[in-house]
Amino acid sequence: MPADQTSILYAIEHSLFAFPQLPGRWDVPTFPGLQAHATPDVSHPFGNMVGVSTLTKENADAVIAEVQEFFGKRGHMVGWWLNPSSTPVDLVARLEAAGFSRIVEQAGLVLTDMAKEFKPNPRVTVRKATAADRDDVIRLYTVAYPMPERLAAIYYDVLPLAGSGGAHYLAFVEGVKEPVSVSSMFSPKGSRVVVLQGAATLNDYRGHGIYTAMVAARVADARAMVKEAAVLQGDRKTSAPICVKLGFTEVCSVDLYVWNGA
Repeated sequence: MPADQTSILYAIEHSLFAFPQLPGRWDVPTFPGLQAHATPDVSHPFGNMVGVSTLTKENADAVIAEVQEFFGKRGHMVGWWLNPSSTPVDLVARLEAAGFSRIVEQAGLVLTDMAKEFKPNPRVTVRKATAADRDDVIRLYTVAYPMPERLAAIYYDVLPLAGSGGAHYLAFVEGVKEPVSVSSMFSPKGSRVVVLQGAATLNDYRGHGIYTAMVAARVADARAMVKEAAVLQGDRKTSAPICVKLGFTEVCSVDLYVWNGA
């Protein structure tokens, strides 16, 4: 489909639910009016998440309770991905009444000028990760993101299975042997949009233009794939302001609410 406003918003809202099931590692449970995924052995809101809500005032509380029962039996926290189309209109109040708390405020951002020229730090090199880079990719997601190592390994395996063009990327700084940053990208099936996800840089190397270099490399690859737009969810305190300076435009808010599983 063309990269119109509908497909852009769809990519932003659905990106975290684009990954297929990996039996025993990444499950896709079913709840009424929700999309979901779950990691049976890891308690983390990225691995255990629901969202894209089409609930009603009549069934919202019951479904929230069902979600809590499912993840509570596992002793797992769960994230609720709240996006512009989420219903009912008072969903936030219902989630908070059930014990969910907002932990991340994000901006849904889009770049439609795919010919945009960036000026990354020339001392930074970015390339797609290969199978030989598996340990480095998992290490960086674990340390820099951070996320549990088991979840990082699952994400390494499931990301390339989403849509088309799914790949992890590594960034290197001149004079440093090991990669210092990781990110990912994929395009939803049949879409002219790419999703930029998962960027994380080791603390000691932040503030050196690595994030910009990661964006530039992925946009260049998306352009080669003849994609018409790139979207991402940027943390309002960190990556979102950088992306606006790079030419991205905010089109929505996307927040993450978490219940700790107690």
